[in-house]
Amino acid sequence: MSDYVSGLRQDLVEAAARQQTAGRGARAARPLRPRAWSPVVVLGAVAALAAALVLVVGLRAVTPPRPPEAPKVVGGFHLEAQPRDAVAAGGCVFVADYGGRLLQIDPQTEARREIETTAYGALPVALAAEGGALWTLTVDARPARPRSILLKLDPKTGSRLDSIQLAGQGGALAIGAGGIWLQTNRTSTYPSAPPRGLDRIDPVTHRRTAAIKGVAPRSIAASDHSLWTREGETVTQRDETGHVVNRVGHISPALGLEDQRSIVADNDGAWVVGQSEGLLYRIENGQVVKRLRVGGQGGVITRTRSAVWVTAERYGHYELVRVDANAGKVTGRIRLGGDMPQTIVPVGKQVWVITEMGDVIRVSQA
Repeated sequence: MSDYVSGLRQDLVEAAARQQTAGRGARAARPLRPRAWSPVVVLGAVAALAAALVLVVGLRAVTPPRPPEAPKVVGGFHLEAQPRDAVAAGGCVFVADYGGRLLQIDPQTEARREIETTAYGALPVALAAEGGALWTLTVDARPARPRSILLKLDPKTGSRLDSIQLAGQGGALAIGAGGIWLQTNRTSTYPSAPPRGLDRIDPVTHRRTAAIKGVAPRSIAASDHSLWTREGETVTQRDETGHVVNRVGHISPALGLEDQRSIVADNDGAWVVGQSEGLLYRIENGQVVKRLRVGGQGGVITRTRSAVWVTAERYGHYELVRVDANAGKVTGRIRLGGDMPQTIVPVGKQVWVITEMGDVIRVSQA
């Protein structure tokens, strides 16, 4: 027994001597050597790390997302014009007015100039942008049988790139679903008669590649594969050939002019303004999937990357309402004043609300 105790004492002395010789650096580094790690220590460290991760994920789940910054007016100016339609193209904003002019506006300087469209007497009635070009539909009301010319313009210089003679008078314009869609009136001899059909024009060959007769939609819009129209309380989705895919009824009717923009379309569906009841509808797969009240009466609409913007009348004044396109809920309102908005144009990080009296109100998107 004494030999065992003596041997144990000797082992302890030698171990202490080796520890003293290794020095402070070796003693500090020893826990980092894998052979020195205890299984209990390893399991404890893993459990602590897992608990920390669960805590972080849990806090993120219960913490409400930061609300988007409210939109605000950041500027504005006045146009000596009565705007009819407007669109952004090539870094500029173009406005067609009821006086027959096409105005080009520089968003940075607000400088503007008039773009010559066709011969005297031709009125630009609708605008669209596509592929770096500006398309404008003009109506020449002088002849006994009015006609339209579809012009393709360079948005930088305003020079004419192409022109397409149309058989009759045209109305609203939309690009997508296989070509250029426009309201037409190829049968009436009266200048005041409303368009009574829809034609699709191939922008390359200038040929009419589809026709829908007997319809007079109040507004049209197009996505890559669908054409959307509204007549009365019905919104219709058609494919690239013009055949009906879906019809959705009981939609609050439009109140504005036929060429006002009250529909925006994307590849999943469309947003439609129910103007008479102040409602905004989201339509997908032939049914209304969201319905929001935006005011007493609705107005015009546009779409940016993550938001839908619609004007509405409420309490005797007009407002611009921002709606989250994914969540389908109102995320901001801003008061505009007493002049009715005619159109909304996304311009960089802003949206421009252009009123019927020619006021341009710049609003930040966030």
